[in-house]
Amino acid sequence: MGGIRIGKILGFEINVDWSWLLIFFLVVYSLASGYFPTMYPNFGIAMNWLVGILAAALLFVSVLIHELSHSMVARSYGTPVRGITLFMFGGVSQTAEEPKSAREEFWMAIVGPVTSFGLAAVFYALGGIGAVMVWPSPVVAVLGYLAMINLLLAVFNLAPGFPLDGGRVLRSALWAATGDLTRSTRYASYAGQAFGYILMGLGFTNVLGGSLIGGLWLVFIGWFLAGAARSSYQQLLVKQALSGVTVSQVMTSDVPVVDADTSLRQFVDETLLRYDYSCYPVQRGEELIGIVGIEEVRRFSPEQWQNVSVGEVAHEIDTAYKVSESDDAYEALTKLATEEVCRLMVMDNGQLKGTVGRESVFRLVQTKMLLGL
Repeated sequence: MGGIRIGKILGFEINVDWSWLLIFFLVVYSLASGYFPTMYPNFGIAMNWLVGILAAALLFVSVLIHELSHSMVARSYGTPVRGITLFMFGGVSQTAEEPKSAREEFWMAIVGPVTSFGLAAVFYALGGIGAVMVWPSPVVAVLGYLAMINLLLAVFNLAPGFPLDGGRVLRSALWAATGDLTRSTRYASYAGQAFGYILMGLGFTNVLGGSLIGGLWLVFIGWFLAGAARSSYQQLLVKQALSGVTVSQVMTSDVPVVDADTSLRQFVDETLLRYDYSCYPVQRGEELIGIVGIEEVRRFSPEQWQNVSVGEVAHEIDTAYKVSESDDAYEALTKLATEEVCRLMVMDNGQLKGTVGRESVFRLVQTKMLLGL
């Protein structure tokens, strides 16, 4: 997943998606120009921006603690967690597999809102202590905001719409009642989409009523949640279709390997225009040195192609591009979800055995779905 890796906490790799940075600046701006000037008119411009930045940063920490609670419960049940990514409207714990039972799903889901309620209580208590002990008013203001926002996050996450925590609680209840994870996810997804559409409707109503910014926020959040609900259900179907499938079952060994000394002109004429693959492995002798595709060729004009070799422009291969034959096909698909990874190289003891592209994985998924498998 694209973004910024900020390190590990309690053994979990923490990443920040680029979209979160946009929201961070919007939150800072909203707090510095709206919330704090309204609630504390005596602060002044510089102080409003200072407490806005501090409050937004501590909101980041609050969301991170919320997601860490999910991950710690998942780990306690033996479910592997690849990491935590904070994105546009919160965060997600990237578990390697679905919960094994409705009970596990319930506790993994409910711990998030419980944690946010706990944070709200802690910040509220600290704010009360600060008011009694006459702490600096900016400190008390930030504590009051964090108490309020964590309370709102807890209540919002309890909404029964998948993939919100409340939607996962709903899925756990449906799963316990029906014993069918797929059907439970479908119904919880419908609830999530309905909740998203309701928010969008409220947003449009607010816009028509004159509350432009607040209304647009509701529309945007509703649109995001409806899309997330649909994609979460589709992701489950794909994951189930690829259950037990290894890379060796979806790889292909007929993708042409290009010699590093081949000119771009020869590569275009003999490979790009002849075969229907997005990119091709490049070797120098027996050593795999990179990948080349149309994007690398487009950096040069046709007049230059004869004088530039494929080896000079090949994209260097790192671990993001490599898999082994025994690796899980779904894990391979998650690597292919990154836009810059066009194909994966299947390696064994440093030797190229084949490649995996999105088309072969999706073809298998589509076939199994059509067969009801």
